[in-house]
Amino acid sequence: MLSPYTFAQSYKAIIQTEINAINKMPLWIAYLVPLDSFGEVINNEYMEFNQIHSYKILDDGQINNVNVLFTMYFDRNNKIRKVFKRWADGGALHSIAYYNSNGRLIYGVYNKGDETHGKLYADTSGFHIKHFPKENECKDCFEAYLFLSTKCIETQYNIIMLQRPKNAKRTNFTPQVGDSAILCSTHIYSLPNGEKTAKGEDGITVQFGMPVIISALTNGWCRVNSIFNAPIGYIPIQNIEIIK
Repeated sequence: MLSPYTFAQSYKAIIQTEINAINKMPLWIAYLVPLDSFGEVINNEYMEFNQIHSYKILDDGQINNVNVLFTMYFDRNNKIRKVFKRWADGGALHSIAYYNSNGRLIYGVYNKGDETHGKLYADTSGFHIKHFPKENECKDCFEAYLFLSTKCIETQYNIIMLQRPKNAKRTNFTPQVGDSAILCSTHIYSLPNGEKTAKGEDGITVQFGMPVIISALTNGWCRVNSIFNAPIGYIPIQNIEIIK
């Protein structure tokens, strides 16, 4: 029988392999946006829920001055493999979710914004949740942030078939110097495998969900800067989410 530690490492490693494969494959970017009762895209900065009549999927060339609810990434078979959502103010992470080719959630990161956040790994045995801080833990917190399947997206937004627009932009998530990313950790390292700290090199407080820029890559680690180009430190690549 596997020890709890060995079991934990086993499911994480298996799911991480699938995450890595998704991030290496070509993906096409699309955006879910709200429409009013006239079928027009809502572009008010402060949108009221009762303004929304329906929803539409758009490509990069169609989203100027538009309220984007979240970004979807489709594979070559028109299956959603990844969903990214920011908070309405456009800043820090709200959630990121990964889906297998059958549309089932396999991994998600969510961020409430008051230091409450979590990571979820999902396999055939169920959900494995790491929620922080533990005293705020609630069994189903993630359900407010993550769609359990792509079918849930279709149902909630009344979209008959999720598919990418014809002119969707192609990308992948192989990390490159200069990429924008989201930090999915409450700490940083002085060097690869070095000292762990909650403060960046120039005294910046490290926050889960904060936006960063990749400034260097080395053996599965990356050095990150703040969005104002202030050095922060090093982090394993699997603890950041590249944003494109």
